[in-house]
Amino acid sequence: MKNFSEEQLSLIEEMAYLLISPSLIAVNLGMMEADLRCHLKDETSPVYQAFYKGLLRQKMELHRSIIKAAGNGSNPAQEQLKAMVRAIETDIG
Repeated sequence: MKNFSEEQLSLIEEMAYLLISPSLIAVNLGMMEADLRCHLKDETSPVYQAFYKGLLRQKMELHRSIIKAAGNGSNPAQEQLKAMVRAIETDIG
């Protein structure tokens, strides 16, 4: 498996935050998409950690926006928030 520099890992995190697809991230890094996807399936890989850290930052911002909109009375946001709560409740059993 390839070793990645801190700069490459930061770039992976930022591209994931910007919702760039793994296939385009692989192109940007000059590697085969299949190799990147192997890293993304390995929870111990620094690539996995960087990618999901970026994705989670984006998801947190989205959730904050939905929660704020729901608090301001947006019916679609309130419905989305209810669905998010149900998903968490289902996930924790």
